Amino acid sequence: MAAFATFTAAEQRAYAKVLDKTWVNAHAARAVDGTLAVRVQRFMSSVSDLTRAAGAWVEITDDATV
Repeated sequence: MAAFATFTAAEQRAYAKVLDKTWVNAHAARAVDGTLAVRVQRFMSSVSDLTRAAGAWVEITDDATV
């Protein structure tokens, strides 16, 4: 797991993944402890798909995570 190197890198990742329609919404953020993250909202999925947390906001701190 690799953390985002800069806030700009996190913002670019968020922007790119919204453009390619991986995520509905996304933005770069900084946690209270200073950790850089991308907060994303995933597309809705079926009720049986419980592992995706569809529609919820999720913080991702690993720059390799989709």
